Amino acid sequence: MAAFGPGGRRQFFATGRTPGLDAPASIPESPSTVSNARFIIQISKGLIRDQRARRLVMFYSVLAALVLIFAGSTFCWSLLRAHPLVFLIYWAGCAWITLLAVLLAFYDMVKVRAEVRRERWRLERELIEKAEEEKPHDPHPR
Repeated sequence: MAAFGPGGRRQFFATGRTPGLDAPASIPESPSTVSNARFIIQISKGLIRDQRARRLVMFYSVLAALVLIFAGSTFCWSLLRAHPLVFLIYWAGCAWITLLAVLLAFYDMVKVRAEVRRERWRLERELIEKAEEEKPHDPHPR
């Protein structure tokens, strides 16, 4: 609950503090505070490890690269041709996005092949165990 304290300012009963936009934000510095670099690394790991998220990133990066290539070679051509530095930055960005898509595609291909290999090995082991269980244990073969 809130009430008005001295000076007509709103005051909270439990804490006795007055809320206001002019008060400095007090964020405690502790080891539990997440730094930006660690946060970005964790998000990147999550995007790479999850197959659906990885493929969505690949799709949108290819789509962005195609749109940028089309726009750069049609609509923005006069602007890019007039400013060489903008030209280099623009096409470097397109190359960067394309490289991202290609590297993610190679990573996805390797990851899928490893999963197939692992699953094939598991199925082979399962079939071998099943065949050994069904094999008659006759001590005197004919």
